[in-house]
Amino acid sequence: MKNFYRILTVVALVIGAAVAPQAATAAAAVAVSFFFPRFWEAIAVGVILDALYAAPEPRWFGFQFIYTVGIAILLLIVWRLKKSLRWYSRE
Repeated sequence: MKNFYRILTVVALVIGAAVAPQAATAAAAVAVSFFFPRFWEAIAVGVILDALYAAPEPRWFGFQFIYTVGIAILLLIVWRLKKSLRWYSRE
């Protein structure tokens, strides 16, 4: 049943990437990583966001994959944070 919720969450995030603001979808993808262990799908959502909305930014030296890198960095922070949280149940 947990895999069903994971798939449902990924579908909701992909739909959100198409219709919701980019920052809200990226924040939701990172927030969901608290509920699922090793939520690699969040990085895929970052790739989708970059594919849909990214443009070369001069302040980033023409780099386009801002959401992908940002979500990956935030996922690393969340995974380190989950180890130190007392209320987080380890499975």
